[in-house]
Amino acid sequence: MALMNRFKLNRIDQTSGLPWSFQRIWPYIILFWIFQAGITLIEFALRMAVNPYEMLYTGWVQWGLHWVLWMLLTPFLLYTAQRFPVNVRTVRWRLIGTVLIHLLAFSALTFLLRSVEYVFIKPLYHWETGRTLPLNSILDWFVEEYSWGTTLYLLVLVLYTILLYDNRYQQLEKQHLTAELTNSQLKAQLTDAQLRALKMQLNPHFLFNTHHAIVSLLLQHDNRRAIDMVTALSNLLRGVLAHQGDNFISLREELKLTQQYLTIQQIRFQDRLAIEYDIDPRAEDSPVPQLILQPLVENAVTHGIADRTDGARIRIAARRVDDCLLLEVFDNGVGSQPKKKRPDTNGLGLNNTRARLQQAYGERARLTFVQPPGNGTTVALTLPCLAHSVTTTKTDEPIPLAHH
Repeated sequence: MALMNRFKLNRIDQTSGLPWSFQRIWPYIILFWIFQAGITLIEFALRMAVNPYEMLYTGWVQWGLHWVLWMLLTPFLLYTAQRFPVNVRTVRWRLIGTVLIHLLAFSALTFLLRSVEYVFIKPLYHWETGRTLPLNSILDWFVEEYSWGTTLYLLVLVLYTILLYDNRYQQLEKQHLTAELTNSQLKAQLTDAQLRALKMQLNPHFLFNTHHAIVSLLLQHDNRRAIDMVTALSNLLRGVLAHQGDNFISLREELKLTQQYLTIQQIRFQDRLAIEYDIDPRAEDSPVPQLILQPLVENAVTHGIADRTDGARIRIAARRVDDCLLLEVFDNGVGSQPKKKRPDTNGLGLNNTRARLQQAYGERARLTFVQPPGNGTTVALTLPCLAHSVTTTKTDEPIPLAHH
């Protein structure tokens, strides 16, 4: 019987999905039946207190044997519960059929258990009383136990079903959480890939414009300035490559990349261009998308001050406003003068910037243009201060970021 019970338990373990093992399930079975035996023991004590009578030793042996046999038959009960689960959502006739199967299984197990008891108790009864235990005692014991035994059987069935459905619910919840985590990771990977694609789209656009400026200097036989511009471009590309795996960097590092770009423009404009910085030190560690300022500064150069013969000025400002970072790029170029070309708000650089902001922040970021009457344009960029991880690259010569 022990081998059969172990076989049944292994079958339950394989088909139910419960986190059970053969070694772990038996302590719970033993505790359950000890509890039931204790209840009947209290019942005997109360009966003897109300109506004293002498109980045969054979009766005590039968009492202990009865609960040991039910304990050994428990794997069959669990197997039956697993094989014929009770589901109130099934069709009514199927539910009734399942209940009848369980009643039949209980009847068969109870009759088997009482028959085994009779085999063991018969010689003990004859030894203690000198009388022969009648065979119809099996039927008497069977009828005596049927009412409360059915309730006990259904209790085991219900407890097992509750445990089974609770475990399945926990598994489904775990799978749901795993699926949500996987979905979040896939969304993050998709967002990261899209940000990288937009950033890679920006690099060729900038390189084309710089290459055109270098070619123009060479055509003018201004080799010295062309060499200086190539050197400045190399420094800029070195800084970009240092952060090629980062979609977000600190504002401090972003300003260094922007200053390297402006070095190229100052070579082009020479003394006609002045650069100003007004940076709040509290904003320097704020994370920003890499190369988010460069297209704004490039727009100020190309469509703002390119036609000025002297006194061109660009100012970059940054400050924290509540939980947001405010970046401003001002140029004293043509502004809203009707006879001059307005900022190209449909250009590749600005469209790329809008797309990157939408991808990184959704509707929480804003890009606005302010053009007061007369000259000058201010491009304002408002970013939420999110907890992105940023990197800091050490440079040989730190570039001052304070106002000058």
